Amino acid sequence: MLQNIIAGLDLVMQWSNLLTVLVGVSVGMVMGAIPGLTGTMAIALLVPFSIYLNPVAGIAGLVGLSKGANFGGSIPAILFNLPGTPQAMVTTFDGYPLAKQGKAGKALRMALYASTIGDTLSDFVLFFLAAPVAALALKIGPPEYTAIILFSLMIIAVAGTERVVEGLIAVGFGLLFAIVGTDPVTGTPRFTFGSLDLSSGLSLVPTMVGLLIVSEALIQIERMKRGAERKPESKEKENDGVSLESRISYNDHRVSWAEFKQCFPWIMSGVGIGSAIGSLPGIGATIASYLSYANAKRRSKHPELFGKGALEGVAAAEAANNACQGPNLIPLITLGIPGNVAAALLLGAFMIKGLLPGPLFMQQNAPMLYALFTVLILSNIVTFLFGSVFIRLARYSMAVPELVLYPGIMIFGSIGSYVFRNNIFDVFAMVFFGVFGYILIKCKIPLAPVIVAFILGKMFEERLRQALAISGGNISIFFTHPISLGFILLTIVSVVFLMKRKMN
Repeated sequence: MLQNIIAGLDLVMQWSNLLTVLVGVSVGMVMGAIPGLTGTMAIALLVPFSIYLNPVAGIAGLVGLSKGANFGGSIPAILFNLPGTPQAMVTTFDGYPLAKQGKAGKALRMALYASTIGDTLSDFVLFFLAAPVAALALKIGPPEYTAIILFSLMIIAVAGTERVVEGLIAVGFGLLFAIVGTDPVTGTPRFTFGSLDLSSGLSLVPTMVGLLIVSEALIQIERMKRGAERKPESKEKENDGVSLESRISYNDHRVSWAEFKQCFPWIMSGVGIGSAIGSLPGIGATIASYLSYANAKRRSKHPELFGKGALEGVAAAEAANNACQGPNLIPLITLGIPGNVAAALLLGAFMIKGLLPGPLFMQQNAPMLYALFTVLILSNIVTFLFGSVFIRLARYSMAVPELVLYPGIMIFGSIGSYVFRNNIFDVFAMVFFGVFGYILIKCKIPLAPVIVAFILGKMFEERLRQALAISGGNISIFFTHPISLGFILLTIVSVVFLMKRKMN
């Protein structure tokens, strides 16, 4: 084993490979910070260019892109309530309120710390638990997936909102928008109203941009119309004669050791949740992020602060969505089954290089496996170093005047909505969801459950119908499989417990 580790290090420790990691992380972080230009899109664009690199450099660049983009998505999520990547959506819950309080630097630094810790520890999970966890993942079928997603949706509706009724309504809207398009089994159109543009369903990026950004811009425009100032508290003086603004520029843009220790348990629990969810193909980092956030809120001594600027919420969400990255490669390396779209693109890159992941990969290409593990760790180090510099520059964008900021955000949002599918219809969809989100805000209905339910809706329907097809329409299949039955019971117990807690 030691000989293989040394051989793997020898493969990686070349200037060309190290430079490729640096470029990959940097480009990925920038692309992840631009809504619509996700890490998956970056990998898809650059896979052809990896053909001209040696195997280690090519894989290193693509891994760096993925890791950089995953953290980069949290930057606009915190600064502007606009997730650069879908999994960063949960980070907006407390990251954006912190930014509005003048604590953008604090939120960004905590996101960076939680991201790199979660990502690094999950890479060790990949290294030590690849084979046993992959064997467990093989036992997860359509009934189990259905139960897991049902559990996630109910937790979103109950734990993630102040009032259960509004949470259920929000989840209902998300599921309704998810079924727009073509029936996955019969191929018949649903809720398309004769539109060819709707036949392929609603796209995630314009939906997310519309609900989170356009609606927020409309709220801010309404507020500015009433003559409200952006940060009136920044002009106030404290009794000691020091302006709050000057204090914010120092204390509230750093994470103290006491704050880090307070958030550390939620980082570790996020690592556990993210690693467990990440090892299951197709579940996704968004679910892990939300479950980690809900867990932190439920177990916190001050759950009332969540959603209003709790640093623990940022730590829990970012640790979980980054902790999915390493375990997502477990089914790819051990079984040749990609756990998500990014892993599928990496599989293509492996095959281009003549490497075929699968049960024999660890035996036949042991040095390459350890080289990949080394690249993962190096990418985390580069993400931390480059991210520390990047967030210092990014947080100053909060000083841009609102009359320039919000039109600029909407322009970038429109560009991101268009380029995702090169379809002008998506821009109109973004506007529709912006107005719809504005109405929901006015009706006190939270937007986050709408988006999460929209993301999970298609997967939920597909797994549900697959399970029913296997059983011939008999719902007992969900109660005869131990894992699915366990999650159904967990859903019932969790919902009852959370509802009792809310009523007290």
